[in-house]
Amino acid sequence: MKSASTACLAVMLTQTAAAGAWLEQPGQGFAAASATYRQAGGRTGYELSYYGAYGLTPKLTLGVDLNSTGDLYGHALMFARLPLGAGKRSRLAAEAAFGGHRDNGLWMMMQRATLSYGRGFETGSASGWLAIDAAYELRNSGLQTVWKLDATLGMHRPGKIAPMLQIETAKPQGGQLSYTLTPSLRYPLKSGRELILGLEHRKAGERSLGLKLGLWQKF
Repeated sequence: MKSASTACLAVMLTQTAAAGAWLEQPGQGFAAASATYRQAGGRTGYELSYYGAYGLTPKLTLGVDLNSTGDLYGHALMFARLPLGAGKRSRLAAEAAFGGHRDNGLWMMMQRATLSYGRGFETGSASGWLAIDAAYELRNSGLQTVWKLDATLGMHRPGKIAPMLQIETAKPQGGQLSYTLTPSLRYPLKSGRELILGLEHRKAGERSLGLKLGLWQKF
């Protein structure tokens, strides 16, 4: 029972670092795929995820968010993102996602509403971005609710290795707060690709360490 609860909490904490307040340009898109190998309590496990977003109009981005933890847990969502406001460096957007999640092998309905804030910044010769996402999820036809607050801090270093830090938190109704800290390095590749290598520390029922490998692609 404890391992099943831990896996469920791990799914709650899953969200791609690419998500945020920025919309894709019309006719352009972004995709991110990752695999995480994790150890906890003498056991090993894996997690696979895929995120894809496409700019349909200047004010509408559509996409998919897929995740699988082992053979029994995961989710599959389609989302729409709309802008709420934009400043010189900051962005505010809202996102609605619909689909299903798999809990102990059973698929059930899932909905998610997200409010995202993004801001670009410059520090001397470097630049970067900060993204904060607050989400409210309904699972099992509204019988289970989860609050999530995530933050991503990344640096821009065109043509060079760049650091990134992601913090993810989740609080199910009546449950305990869980969190994940993932410092990563982004390695630039050809044709708009980036290789992501991260070390994940997660506290979700029990503590675990994971090695995360990802690939980002602009198209």
